[in-house]
Amino acid sequence: MGRWQMARQGLQGLFLVALILASCSAPGSNNPQEGCGGLEASVSCLEITSIVPVAGSTPTSNVDVHQDICVDPATGKVTGTETFTGDHNAQVTFTNKKFPTASGGFDIRILGYSVSYRLNQCPALAQGCPPLTGFTVSSQTTVIPQDTSLTLTLPFVPLRVKQDYVAAGGEVFSASLPSYDATYVFTAQTVSFNQTFTVSGDAEFTIGDFLTNGFTCPQGVIE
Repeated sequence: MGRWQMARQGLQGLFLVALILASCSAPGSNNPQEGCGGLEASVSCLEITSIVPVAGSTPTSNVDVHQDICVDPATGKVTGTETFTGDHNAQVTFTNKKFPTASGGFDIRILGYSVSYRLNQCPALAQGCPPLTGFTVSSQTTVIPQDTSLTLTLPFVPLRVKQDYVAAGGEVFSASLPSYDATYVFTAQTVSFNQTFTVSGDAEFTIGDFLTNGFTCPQGVIE
């Protein structure tokens, strides 16, 4: 085989690799023949398989913004305090899987993520449904090996967002509580090849005053 033919075959091989990596890093396709999880991923793709909001260790989409107490009406003494978790987290499960026709894959590193909020429903009787300010985390360096799933516990509605909601006049105590959508957008990177892409997922929650973990007042009234 001549040098020119060998060089041409080498260039063709490099071009094929470039095409694979470019398609792995390009977001925006929902065609299952082009990729999975909304990504054009010819080799590996990262998919968010579930987002489960949790308060402490209890799965719940009810975000509690008020710590209730029990007060003895006769003496004014506090007789009990509701457990208040502060930050409301979510268990986010990722799967790094090969494209169905691929022979190999990549480990994928999560570089960071952002969370934004969108009002989903504001009941007519709700006093206030203010916009919620999102946040960004840029120091996440978790690696998800190929062909594996991993669950991370991440902030969902931090205490700061709860406090801002109350300060802005958000409905707390009525039965007509607003619901919001929280959207995660993760920036990820193929290990070794350093091709970056994004993957997103969302979950709905209701925000207000909730009695968590069956909180009751054996003596006094709830305030």
